[in-house]
Amino acid sequence: MRRILAVIVAIIFCCTTLYAQYKAVFMGDSIFDSWDSTKHGGHPEFFTDNGFLNRGKSGQVTAQMLERFERDVIANSPEVVIICAGTNDIAQNKGYVPNRLIMKNIKTMARMAEKSGIRVILCTILPAAKYRWRPEIEPVAPIRDMNRRIERFARCRKRGFIDFYTPLAAADGSLPESLSKDGVHPNSQCYDIMEKIVLEALR
Repeated sequence: MRRILAVIVAIIFCCTTLYAQYKAVFMGDSIFDSWDSTKHGGHPEFFTDNGFLNRGKSGQVTAQMLERFERDVIANSPEVVIICAGTNDIAQNKGYVPNRLIMKNIKTMARMAEKSGIRVILCTILPAAKYRWRPEIEPVAPIRDMNRRIERFARCRKRGFIDFYTPLAAADGSLPESLSKDGVHPNSQCYDIMEKIVLEALR
C-alpha cells in the first residue's frame, strides 16, 4: 500500500512539474536582456511579479535566437511567447542579413511555438537612428520595413501584435534621448511605457 501511495505521489509531482507554466517568455536581444537588470535601467519586478521569464540575450541576431528557441521557450511551456528581434541583424552583428531572411527566422520561431500550443505575440523593432557600435549603418529605413513585415505576418493569422515603435519613435525614426542613453537601449522611463503596452496586450 505504501509503495502504491509513493508511486501516486511521484506521478502527481512529475505531472505538476511538467505542466508548470510561465505566463510569458520574452525572447529577444539586449532590449529584453536589460529589462530585468537595474544596472541598465530595467525593472526585475516586472518579471517576478507577473510570472514572466526573460530570455533576452545581448547582441544576438535572429539566427542565434532560433538556435536556442526550443531550449529557452518551448521547454519552459509558457502560455505566451513575446518575440522582439531583428535590430542586431540590421546592425550586422554577424554580417549582412537581408530583411526577408530576418523575417524568415522570426516566422520559424513563431511557427515552432504554435506547434507546441504556445500563443505568439510579435513585437515591432524599437526605433534607432544610429548604432554606436556600427555608425556606418543607417537603420531607420530597414527597421521601418521590418516592422511592416512583422505586422503583416502577425495580422494575417490573427497572431498577437505589439507596436513598440509608434509610441517610442521620434519623427526622424530615432529613439529620443529622454527614453535612451545611447539611442538604442531603453532607459527606465522607456521600460515603463513598454510595460504598460505589454500588459494591455496580455489582457
